[in-house]
Amino acid sequence: GPQPWTKVMPTGGVSAEEENLRGWFEAGVSCVGMGSKLFSKAMMQNRTVGDLAERVRAALATIQSLR
Repeated sequence: GPQPWTKVMPTGGVSAEEENLRGWFEAGVSCVGMGSKLFSKAMMQNRTVGDLAERVRAALATIQSLR
């Protein structure tokens, strides 16, 4: 691209599914940001921290396997 030194971090449209993450990393991103696709409204309202922790662990494991 015109700025090969630029690192890109998408935050919109990123989900924890392997197919989605694979697409982003194959496109050359250096990292991703996830919001509502990782932290559901119900999870936050019900304060299900265990569910949240498991989703974060799974997403990080997927990212590790792709990098």
